[in-house]
Amino acid sequence: MTHCSLARSPDRDNPIRPDGASARRWLLALLAIVPLALVFGSVVGFAIGRFATAAPSYRDQRLAQVSGDLRRVDGDYLLALGDSHVARWQARELCGLPMINAGLHGATTADADAFLARLSLPHRPRAIILAVGTNDANRKRFREPPEAAIRFRHAFHALLRQVIGRSELILVATMPRIEASQDAVFSTQAATDIAASAEAACRKEATCRVADRFGDAMPRMDGLHLADYERAYREIAPAICGAIAGHLTEDLPPGQTVGAGRP
Repeated sequence: MTHCSLARSPDRDNPIRPDGASARRWLLALLAIVPLALVFGSVVGFAIGRFATAAPSYRDQRLAQVSGDLRRVDGDYLLALGDSHVARWQARELCGLPMINAGLHGATTADADAFLARLSLPHRPRAIILAVGTNDANRKRFREPPEAAIRFRHAFHALLRQVIGRSELILVATMPRIEASQDAVFSTQAATDIAASAEAACRKEATCRVADRFGDAMPRMDGLHLADYERAYREIAPAICGAIAGHLTEDLPPGQTVGAGRP
């Protein structure tokens, strides 16, 4: 009678174990992977951190700056709003009143409207000075000049509605003339139509006044921006201050003089 061997396979009692060389290879592979994983994790974390703490935009920075200036206002003040023709103006006082500059480089009329909507005014300013329209004449924003004028009228109407609700008086400073050297980028025809549209819209409002036009003889630095904004605004200051004083006189009770009870 044949007997089958019941002896267990040596493989069952002694599972395969890596020899010394295999163990070393596993260890080396692990040592190589761990630093790579750490580096990858650091890169991902840095990228996420940068995304989460992205630098604020220029307009957000300006919003913070202007909001800070407004918080320090005590009493009557003026607010200047517009594009670089305002942003480049360094004065902080006009007509004997502190002036808050809310100018934005490169702003269109719609941009100025949106920026003002984000501002929390402590109280109504004595007047808001507007200087907008130049960037609406940039050729990249329209196909033909009449289209630019139409778009501006809609944007300016919206801006005018907002400033009328937030100020005692609106003063529109007509934008400086654009020189022919800038005609490849800015349409002088569109700019002329835009300036005329702004003046016409302002004159229809009881609380809106058109300030004197910046003189055409005023030196330019690049065919677009004025070389000396302090001088330019000093030249139209009499019209601005006269409009403010005149508007105040209209609001005074009989017998009260301009400035009475005001700083």
